[in-house]
Amino acid sequence: MANPLRFTYLSKGAYWRFRHKLTGDVPLPHEKGLHWSKQPERAAFMQRYAELLAVVEAKKVAPPSRSTFAWLIAEYQRSPEFRNLADSTQTDYARTLGLLKDELGQVRFALASRAILKAVRDDHATTTRKAHKIKQMLSRLYSWADEAGHVPEGFNPAKGIKKIKRKGGAREIVVWSDAEIAAFLKGAPEHLVTPVLIALYTGQRREDVVRMTWQQYQGDVIRVRQSKTTALLDIACHSVLRKHLDALKRQGVVICTTEGGKAYTANGLSQAVRRRVSKVAAMPDDRSMHGLRYAAGSRMEEAGCTVAEIESVLGHQTFRMALKYASQRLRAKAAIAKMEASA
Repeated sequence: MANPLRFTYLSKGAYWRFRHKLTGDVPLPHEKGLHWSKQPERAAFMQRYAELLAVVEAKKVAPPSRSTFAWLIAEYQRSPEFRNLADSTQTDYARTLGLLKDELGQVRFALASRAILKAVRDDHATTTRKAHKIKQMLSRLYSWADEAGHVPEGFNPAKGIKKIKRKGGAREIVVWSDAEIAAFLKGAPEHLVTPVLIALYTGQRREDVVRMTWQQYQGDVIRVRQSKTTALLDIACHSVLRKHLDALKRQGVVICTTEGGKAYTANGLSQAVRRRVSKVAAMPDDRSMHGLRYAAGSRMEEAGCTVAEIESVLGHQTFRMALKYASQRLRAKAAIAKMEASA
């Protein structure tokens, strides 16, 4: 049977939704898997459909109620707490907030139960990272609502929702070994050598590597304003990196450019590195830009840097991962040395 209801579609083969630029993507009352004409709650389905269609035909969107998630999300995105986040963080948050607006827009946030919020998260359980982002954003929204006085003090039904465990265990960021770094750099084009060396000798995220300008490079020091934390760092420039940068022909404002001389995007750099990795026989395919950041931390730890020194460059979480890897590698070297000494 053809679907005569404009702007509706069946999501994932199970859920009826209404989609239009004036209303957003909105769920309709439904029973999973049934055609709209056979819905047990057809009256509720048609009433909600009529309300949404009226909005479209009137060419305007009614302002959201102050009690709904749609209103709360809009208020949060107008707040200084959101607007003062780094641009990349705002973009990332906005994607999750848009999803929550679609799923919960008309729900009254002060009356939402943990079960309702968990159901939204569970709809995306097949992608554990997205599911966890949903849980985190819901908790963040309620924390902000608490501070702004929109909910009773301490009310946060998302706080107790546990993180979904990834099938096969947590995804591990693999640290590049010295042999893998050497294999990657051998014969690599200059436009890839430069960002890899910067990541390896400064420990910065890919977003900060691609944004790094020649003005920030001051010979003995590279000055970095981290996009995620907004922290201003002065990082001593390693002699290997300094020698490489001094020999480069400066093109434009940023240091790292593509083969065509254009500035990299963070995703573009990651893809370029992955393509190069796939062509190096000595390297597994799961080596990434983030793995270079951990490798930088490992090298600092092996060189005898203090916890405070490493954390000042990498941050706490990355330091812990780098320390775990470096400590294992040092123990392995010591074990082999003892075996050889006893032979």
